[in-house]
Amino acid sequence: MPKDLRSFMRELEVAGELLRIDQEVDPKTNLGGLAWQGENWLNKATYFTNLKGYPNWTAISYAEASRRRLALGLGTIPREFIPTMRELLKKGPTPKQPVATGPVKDKIFTGDKVNLAHLPIHVMSNMDAGAYIGGGMGIIRDPDTGIQNVSLHRHQVKGKNRLGVLMHPGRHMDMIYRKYEQRNEPMPIALAIGHHPAYYLCTCWTFPFGVDEFEMAGTFLGEAVRTVKGETVDLDIPADAELVIEGYIPPHEREIEGPFAEHTGYARAGSGFNPYLVVTAVTRRNDAIYYALQGGKPIASSQILDGLPMEVVIYERIKDVGGFVNVHDVVAIPSAGGSHIIVVQITPKIQGEARDVASAVLSSPYLHPKIAIVVDDDIDPHDIKEVIWSLSTRVNPQRDVFIIPDTHGHHLDASLPLITPPGTFPQIRRGSKMGIDATKPPLTEPDARDEFTRAHAMGSDGFDIRDFLK
Repeated sequence: MPKDLRSFMRELEVAGELLRIDQEVDPKTNLGGLAWQGENWLNKATYFTNLKGYPNWTAISYAEASRRRLALGLGTIPREFIPTMRELLKKGPTPKQPVATGPVKDKIFTGDKVNLAHLPIHVMSNMDAGAYIGGGMGIIRDPDTGIQNVSLHRHQVKGKNRLGVLMHPGRHMDMIYRKYEQRNEPMPIALAIGHHPAYYLCTCWTFPFGVDEFEMAGTFLGEAVRTVKGETVDLDIPADAELVIEGYIPPHEREIEGPFAEHTGYARAGSGFNPYLVVTAVTRRNDAIYYALQGGKPIASSQILDGLPMEVVIYERIKDVGGFVNVHDVVAIPSAGGSHIIVVQITPKIQGEARDVASAVLSSPYLHPKIAIVVDDDIDPHDIKEVIWSLSTRVNPQRDVFIIPDTHGHHLDASLPLITPPGTFPQIRRGSKMGIDATKPPLTEPDARDEFTRAHAMGSDGFDIRDFLK
């Protein structure tokens, strides 16, 4: 059987990563908060089987929103994620497998039968303008090349057949949409909701422009992605998704969208006159499971999906700085609200190498990184307590902190000033970036480096308290 959301849910259940909730939950008033608590308090994905007002639906949230769960879906362990992904990327795309039909075509609604109110689209935050789709993988086609592109965006429910959409300025969907605008043509689009985490991982990956993300998903899955044709759009849609919404985005037209609590935990950034989507069809499984990807306050589902691909891309970027860097790990801090803080673990060879590495992090293909912290090989970059300790004991701010002014910033980072009028599309922000060298002196200065050798509690490196409890 093809790998899909259901096969992954079975893996989660076996691994003890899935929390089942059978009591009634309301998608409009408490599903988002309960899902957030399940992840942030209990470290589990949540499966809701009793949705108020939607008797034939179930929903899952935070399915891939931890390093453990995402690694599980890809057949690896958290600490091996970067090397595993590096090897998979070397294989390149896997051609998709067209099929005549699939489970996502069990039920088909077109024309007057389309009604988004029949879907359990949930309200994520108390500050949102209403219900939002967070887990819709937006499938579009480049009109010049015919190659499909897939990316993840927010979609506000505005009526029975209307969705708002916020495109990230200068990114692939925005680039392709502008081609349709130049032709004065609507852009066909399909939102695939609910699938194996490999799909979502690829959807959030910054592949080179012109790479079909679903072909990379096939490589990550180890099997070709099965696709069917859309009912009302000429697009290749994953046959084993839970739900697909088809439609088009009119050219040159804008309307108010937002507010919506983004990965930073703030709701106003990005709100304004944005494009919108007219729904022409909905297709789904008979017993579809709605994927309620939860945004908003850290930690949100999207922060892991954004962060882990970022780690791999940044690792590849910095390992050759100055010829060679002994990079041990790259961590996009989930609790940093959108991976605006990146921690890199290296063994510094010479003076200045940590600063060079931080500079490379801050000029990566991603706009998210705003603060780069470089730690030494005795600091666990996944442990925020260790990182803070390193900042406290190894950083002389006058010497080890540097600021890069007047840089292009992420358009949802409300701490950076807008340079475009508020509410206009697209929004562009200019700010600054910061690098911090929290390493010990380099290997070329062994005596100075030895002064920063850490002390440990006597016996902590040779004994385990759990052995004394047996």
